[in-house]
Amino acid sequence: MIWANRYREMDADLEDGTEVILEGDIDYWVEGGKIDLKPWEVIVVGDGDQAAAVERLRSELEERGWFDDEQKQQPPAFPERVGVVTSLRGDARYDIQNAIHEQDPTVDILVKDATVQGSNAPTSIANGIHHLDRSEDVDAIIVGRGGGSDSNLQAFNTERVAEAIFTANTPVVTAIGHTDDRLIADQVADVATITPTAAGEYIVNSRQEFLASEIEPLEQQLDAAYETFQQEHEHEQELAEAVDEATAPEGVPPIYYKVAIAVLLLLLLVITGLWLGVI
Repeated sequence: MIWANRYREMDADLEDGTEVILEGDIDYWVEGGKIDLKPWEVIVVGDGDQAAAVERLRSELEERGWFDDEQKQQPPAFPERVGVVTSLRGDARYDIQNAIHEQDPTVDILVKDATVQGSNAPTSIANGIHHLDRSEDVDAIIVGRGGGSDSNLQAFNTERVAEAIFTANTPVVTAIGHTDDRLIADQVADVATITPTAAGEYIVNSRQEFLASEIEPLEQQLDAAYETFQQEHEHEQELAEAVDEATAPEGVPPIYYKVAIAVLLLLLLVITGLWLGVI
C-alpha cells in the first residue's frame, strides 16, 4: 500500500506486471488478519533489464548493417497481392483490408494468422513472414498489430522477428501501432508505418504517387507542345494574310481581287470554247 503523495515523490511508473524491489515496513492487522507492505522506496528492475537487452540487440544489428538504407527494398507501385501477418481476431486485420480496398478493391489480400503478444509471438510472427515470403506469390508483406503497451509490443523487438524481416525477399512494411520509441522491427523493415491503416494506405498510395510522377510530366509536355502548335498555326495564318495583301492590286480588298480572278478565268474558258467551235 502506497499513499498517493508518497507515490508521486517516487521515481517509478508502475503498472500490472512490472517487476520491482520494494523496501519498507510490514503492517499486520491482527483482528482482520491482514498484512500490508508499506514501501518507502520502489526500484523497477524488470523493465530496466528488458530495455537494456533491447538496446544491446539494437546496437548489434546496427553493426551488422541490418538498418542500412542500402538493404531496403521499395514495395512495387502496382501490387496485385498483399500478404498480412497479424492476428485474425484483431482489429489490425480489418484496418489494413479497409484501407487498401477503399482505394483499390482489386488488390488480393492474404492474411496469415499469428500470435502478436506473449512468449510465443516472436516465433509465430517470424513463421508467418517466412510462409508468405517463400510459399505465397505476394508482392509485399505487411506485419503488425494494433497499439499496446511497451511490454505488449516486445515481440517486435526480438532478433527472431528482425531476422525474418531482413532475410525476406519480399518487401516488408511494418504496422505496429502507436509507440513513442521506434521498435527494432521498424528499423529493419523496408518501410515503417505507425498504424495498420497507414500501412494499407501506403501500399495503395504508392501506386497513385507513381502515376502522378509519370503522368504529370507528360501532361506538361503535351501542354507545351499544344501551345507551340497554336503559335505556329497563328504565325502561318498571319503570313498567308500578309501574302494576300501584298499580291492584291492597290486599293482593292483581297476578297474582291479573288472574285475578279475567278470571273476572268470563266470568261477565258467561254472564249476558248467558242474559238474551238468555230474551227
